[in-house]
Amino acid sequence: MTYNNHLVLLNKLHKVINNMTFEIIKSKKEGLDSKEGYIIVRSTTVFLRLLGEKPHYELMTATADEDNGPITVCQNQKQLITSALQLALELKLKPLVTSDHNSRKYVKICSLIIEDNNQEIQTKEILKRFFEIYDNYDIKSRAEEEMIELYNDLAIDDSGEDVYLSDGMYLSSDGSLH
Repeated sequence: MTYNNHLVLLNKLHKVINNMTFEIIKSKKEGLDSKEGYIIVRSTTVFLRLLGEKPHYELMTATADEDNGPITVCQNQKQLITSALQLALELKLKPLVTSDHNSRKYVKICSLIIEDNNQEIQTKEILKRFFEIYDNYDIKSRAEEEMIELYNDLAIDDSGEDVYLSDGMYLSSDGSLH
């Protein structure tokens, strides 16, 4: 392998690692109704915000770019919101879907108290799980789409009735198996 090939490979590896890791940094966003604000970013994309005042914070999805800087909001808001709702469901929480002053939907996932290292570690574990859900979103969506496509191929008419596969297994029009 040539030196240039090594550089190309290292650059690709660096991009993959940057897309897997996240950082919590101080927000530069003006106009937030909060004494303190932090953003959870990957590379130059903001996914989540932590707003509040130490030690009480609210974790929510981001709706807008940071001011005066290269950090932009996650473009796939559907995936972002769905992932946040899934995280809240897993944590047995009651998220709140609401809108900001520009009528952009966002999810208030949960309240957090971050006073010590243990709580900081727990918060990072929650954020890590969020990104696991977010990263697997496309895989799940494609699988559901493929199951619906399979249903459409197997269904003998447009009645929407379940299709019998075998051994007591049925495929529904929404792609679910039962």
